[in-house]
Amino acid sequence: MVDLWQVAIGENAHNMDTQPPLSALEQAQQLIDAFNIESATLFDHKPVLRIQVPDSEFARVLDLRTTLVDRLKPTGFRFIALDLDSDTET
Repeated sequence: MVDLWQVAIGENAHNMDTQPPLSALEQAQQLIDAFNIESATLFDHKPVLRIQVPDSEFARVLDLRTTLVDRLKPTGFRFIALDLDSDTET
């Protein structure tokens, strides 16, 4: 006999605690956090990821440019932009 509930929920039938996959923005935030970039704010403007950092982190982010782009693009963004206007809120 087929368990219809198991068929309905697929492979994760045995593990009901499975978390939904992270969004591209959440994945990008985790990567930024892993680099200890303080007070970074990310904005999802698909296909662009806009990164806003305080002036104190700007030079460091520029130094990490190639690495950040290489790691952030696989999250689903085609373009990675560093916001030059640190006062912008949205």
